[in-house]
Amino acid sequence: MKIFLIGDDSVNNELKEALSGKAEFTGTLNDETEAIFETTNFPLGTKLKNLAFIEEHSTGSIPVFTSSLCIPVSEQCTACKYPTRLIGIGLYNTFSKAKRIEIAPSKITDSKVLKNAEKFLTDAGINYSIVPDRAGMIFPRIVSMIINEAAQVYSEQIASKEDIDTAMKLGTNYPNGPLEWADRLGVPLVYEILSALQRDFGEDRYRPHPLLKEMVNLKKGFYS
Repeated sequence: MKIFLIGDDSVNNELKEALSGKAEFTGTLNDETEAIFETTNFPLGTKLKNLAFIEEHSTGSIPVFTSSLCIPVSEQCTACKYPTRLIGIGLYNTFSKAKRIEIAPSKITDSKVLKNAEKFLTDAGINYSIVPDRAGMIFPRIVSMIINEAAQVYSEQIASKEDIDTAMKLGTNYPNGPLEWADRLGVPLVYEILSALQRDFGEDRYRPHPLLKEMVNLKKGFYS
């Protein structure tokens, strides 16, 4: 299968490694392309620019896997001439180390497109779950909220970052502590997921902790 990648370079490189030997990657988007991956999670302007490029250079029959952790597919559909070919997918740094990925068709995603997308993932040996088209999907949403609470504990100097992570790993058998997870996912992505959830639901429980915003501005992680 010929695949065209556009978006986040680090995620694109991880996709190439994960699908090595299972797909052919092309640098040209045309009618011979069989699947498109748009891997931008944010900002919205970059996502829309990439979708516009896809719309201009491909027909509506080519399925588009579009990362939708911060911008649900239903929102992306408003900017597309062929919205029924969009399928949300949860892509982030280190996604390939997870045991499965999440995909989220919108309510208007063409059933044939979804079936072909599922076949592609299955043939590529990728375990997946179909989840609702909502900001954060499932795993990224839950872990982002845990990270937000851990940031609160850390900012109050209740415990060191190492103690917070150790307590969670020992207490829950998580493979990573929440602050370690924040650095693996990227603090900016965690912040954007929480911001998207707050916008969608209008609830304070999703409000990103100010420490996360500060870290985004300073381009810092918890361990870097």
